[in-house]
Amino acid sequence: MTRFQDKVALITGADRGIGRALAGRLGAEGCRLVLHSHDAESLHKAVAEEGWPHEQVLTAVHDVADSEAVEASVAEAIERFGRLDHLLNVAGVAHPGGVLTTSRQVWDATLSTNLTGYFVAARAVLPHMKRAGDGFIVNMSSIWGKRASAPGGGLAYSVSKWGVEGLTKGLAEEARPWGVRVSGIVLDKVDTLFAENMPVTLTAEQRARMMSTEDVADATLAILTSSPRAHVSTVELDAWQWGR
Repeated sequence: MTRFQDKVALITGADRGIGRALAGRLGAEGCRLVLHSHDAESLHKAVAEEGWPHEQVLTAVHDVADSEAVEASVAEAIERFGRLDHLLNVAGVAHPGGVLTTSRQVWDATLSTNLTGYFVAARAVLPHMKRAGDGFIVNMSSIWGKRASAPGGGLAYSVSKWGVEGLTKGLAEEARPWGVRVSGIVLDKVDTLFAENMPVTLTAEQRARMMSTEDVADATLAILTSSPRAHVSTVELDAWQWGR
């Protein structure tokens, strides 16, 4: 039996990037997967390409901040698999722009996906984890949730990640008596589609010095397999080759 053979993981933003890397790694170890995305075509393509058997995967297509849709998907997962062990909050959007160049539409959409979506998913799964007396929630954050964004570099994204930092710490304290551990992974530069929204065009050499989605998956699985006596509150992953 593998480390995740009897586990069930809900992953948001599971059709691409970090979410898909996590799904691939966990699925390969026999974990049952509840995969959320707003892009039906991309999600179904990912499932087909990975070749997971039908009985291992449950998919849901919706806006990550749609409370009713998320709660319905979680209820369906519990009915089908009987449990939810891991929530991996990955879904996110990023747009360049400062206070004078960020529209209200972009502002609202960014906070809705990057912050409210994390809250909605956590609120949906925590009652089940509380009853089980066990579980993990891992929230993907960013260095821009710990420092001010560069001028014009993505104010809404940075603010959303500052919110994720607060949400992670608050959930960790609230869920501790229930036996549920809540961790955050603070990411530096990762080579995903987010790179296309950076305010400068990256060269192939620069992208090669970024972290890969597999690097993030390594850190996430390390958290999920950590000692029950330990709580990994925060992991910071630095793209240390970037400045070399």
